[in-house]
Parts: sequence; C-alpha cells; structure tokens
Amino acid sequence: MNHSPSDTDHPDVTPDTDTAASEYPTTVEDPSTGARITFLDRGVDERGPYLLVEGVLPPGTDGGPARLHPRSEARSEVIDGRAVLTVSGEEMVLLPGESVVIGAGDPHTIRNGDEGPLVVRTTLRPPGGYEAAIRALYELGAGGRTDPLDVAAVLYHHRDDVRLAGVPWRLQRPILRVLAVVARALRRASS
Repeated sequence: MNHSPSDTDHPDVTPDTDTAASEYPTTVEDPSTGARITFLDRGVDERGPYLLVEGVLPPGTDGGPARLHPRSEARSEVIDGRAVLTVSGEEMVLLPGESVVIGAGDPHTIRNGDEGPLVVRTTLRPPGGYEAAIRALYELGAGGRTDPLDVAAVLYHHRDDVRLAGVPWRLQRPILRVLAVVARALRRASS
C-alpha cells in the first residue's frame, strides 16, 4: 500500500478490443444511497489492461462492507472531499490530490468523511469482470433492502473479481455457492 500526495495513475486512453468506445462514459447509481459509479474508460496501455472509474459518495455514506479484489490492484485518488479509508486494518484520511494503492487481496473500505460529496477516481488493473459485478450489484440496489440471495449469486459469479473481506474465503465460497443455487432455483420456481 502506497500513500502519497499527487501520486496519480491516469492511463493513456487506448480502447479495449472487447468494449466499444461509445459505451463510455456510463454511470450506474444505487438508488438506496445515491452513490454513483461512472465507468470512464476501459483499455490497454503500456502497463496492461485497466478500468478507469469515478465514484461519488454522498455525505454520510460509505462504499459498503469491507471487500477485496483477489487479482487486481486499485489506485484511487481523491478528486473532491475527504475520504476515510481502511486498508488492511490501517485507517487513513485522504484529501484532494492524494492517492493510495490497494494491492490485490488487500481488504478495504471507504466512507465519505465530509459534509459534501466525495469523488474518487480509481484505476483497476487488471479489471477482470469488476465492471459487470458492480453493474449487477447496483441493479439490485445492494446498498439498501435487496434480496440477499441475489447478492450472494452475484458475489459467487464474480468471485474472482470481488469478495467480502470479513469471512474467510474457505467458508465464504461454499456458503455463496449454496445461496446462488437457491437463488436460481427460486427464480425458476417463480417463472
């Protein structure tokens, strides 16, 4: 984990062959919290594949439960506001122009520590299926009252890209698998 003022990572824009440039930017919003994520760009540069996103957390909100990205590094820079992050158990405050690198597998949380919106720009390398996972979770309104079976199904499907940090993976994986099967069975039964 590195923390340094103005230590930014803005990749050169090179379209990814799997994604049409016209798809970016695009925004998803969690209606229960007002949190938004804008997918700005996905591509490949001299350091490899990346996904560039900008997240906005309204005052008094957080980014959800502690999580980790098993295979991806995230470099996040505060654009506006005051971010309170906990990375691998270490709490820190980041102000505009400051950034942090969150290594693959490092548990982390973020919350808005200010009275105005918190804006954070993050580059995820490699992105894997992170974008699809976030889109699916936001569609479910995962920050509010949603069906935990559906959330479990998304987390199990995207287990290589995002995991909950509070439960050891050797326990989390079979639980999520069972819940995902139950969610599929219930959807089929209600059809």
